[in-house]
Amino acid sequence: MNARRSGFTLVELLVVIAIIGVLVGLLLPAVQAAREAARRMSCSNNLKQQGLAAHNYHDTFKIFPPALIASGRYNNATYHVDKGLVKNTTGWALMLPFMEQQAIHANWNFNVCAGASNPYGQQLAGDDTINLGLYNARIATLECPSHPEAGEISTYNAGGTSFYDRREAVRTSYFFSTGYYTDYDRPYEQCNNNVQQGAFGNDGAAKFASLRDGSSNCLLFGEGAGGSMKTSSHYGPWGMSGIHTGIHGRVVVADVATGIKPTALEAQNYSINGAWNNDAKRRTYAWIFGSHHPGGAQFTMGDGSVRFLSDNMDFTTFARLAYIHDGEVLGDI
Repeated sequence: MNARRSGFTLVELLVVIAIIGVLVGLLLPAVQAAREAARRMSCSNNLKQQGLAAHNYHDTFKIFPPALIASGRYNNATYHVDKGLVKNTTGWALMLPFMEQQAIHANWNFNVCAGASNPYGQQLAGDDTINLGLYNARIATLECPSHPEAGEISTYNAGGTSFYDRREAVRTSYFFSTGYYTDYDRPYEQCNNNVQQGAFGNDGAAKFASLRDGSSNCLLFGEGAGGSMKTSSHYGPWGMSGIHTGIHGRVVVADVATGIKPTALEAQNYSINGAWNNDAKRRTYAWIFGSHHPGGAQFTMGDGSVRFLSDNMDFTTFARLAYIHDGEVLGDI
């Protein structure tokens, strides 16, 4: 008589496979959520370090660093002669010693440009090969781990001087908060009487005393993930390269004569993760704050704290955070 061999029947095997499939389906989202939580914490730490660097810079120089020095997109020849020609030097480069990057800072030639972007034909200070290897150094503090294109190296028409020409630029994840203003605009101090002024600008920035809405109610830095999230791959952030749209995080409300009154289109286009003109792929425009974190983006406030702001938050409140002395009371954040 043959002995019976024990084993799984086909039905039992299918049941086991089904159970394993269900368990994997249950566990996978939890694993992904845990990974995103870890990435978000790392991003928050980046922003915290940026805030500390800005505060330490202020302790040393009694003012925050400019977002950009001698912008090649400011079309004023007299200004560029006075400033020592086009440099496109970014605030990140100025803060290097305060982000534990003293070696890069020590080798940087601040008398020459950090990028050749110069579409109006102003004279460049040197050329964009002199600081090559420095303005395109990868700085972990400037790269959000949830931003898949962070750290991407990009060259476009190297040696050219138009808006987005770049040589081995590094895609980064964060913007300076510059209120209404961009790399096209006049020096920061000439905007002091405008309530749309942000904490940073061209050739200047705020002091703590300028944060008249209270330091905890003013944005310093924020996420602005580029690449697939934006309507053009040319758009920043571009770290220390000084390329057009690479530094400034912009929030636009045109009507501020009698209080901040955004239009529906402004609220759509300039909100966190705002789909530009209702883009079908929900991509954002060049200077818009946004991230790959679900539901919003992270920001450094003037007091150095880091906040996650929802992309569903009231847009007027968001604009008031971006404008450092609008004098209006904030709603719930």
